[in-house]
Amino acid sequence: THGTIAGKRVRIVGAGNIGSRYASFVKMLGADVAIWDPYAAEPGFHRAGARREWHLERLVKDAEIFAPMLPLKDDTRGIVTATHIAALPKGCLVVLATRALICDMAAIRQRVLADELALAADVFDVEPLPLDDPLLGRHNVVHTPHLAGRTFDSNRQWAEDLINQFEGREP
Repeated sequence: THGTIAGKRVRIVGAGNIGSRYASFVKMLGADVAIWDPYAAEPGFHRAGARREWHLERLVKDAEIFAPMLPLKDDTRGIVTATHIAALPKGCLVVLATRALICDMAAIRQRVLADELALAADVFDVEPLPLDDPLLGRHNVVHTPHLAGRTFDSNRQWAEDLINQFEGREP
């Protein structure tokens, strides 16, 4: 089933709201899903229909799709190290949808630019992404401008905050 997610080994870092929803979607499409999250309770894995992986080192070794989906906090910054990125199999698709800096982005960039990994990114290490960034226009990169979390309510709040800022009021 080339071109589909059915049967693909999807490996996720983070069993919170975003990670568990992503897991349940890809599981519904027939993927083999495993999640590593040392902080999450067992029900999060069950609800997502995913197998819990206890070691990040094992999670990355067989990933066909790798999706680190954690919030950026002091204890998550750089949690996916260059060693983890180096262990991803050649041809793996890395999906960045929450915060890029939970990963060693230099390592991701290096492997993507060497055509070893593919990248689907809504978030980057530098935002906005400069127009001369070497990731732009590559055959193995799909990107969006940090808008995956946009909803009707968040767009309305964003517009209200912008108006308040423009008029000199606190958002």
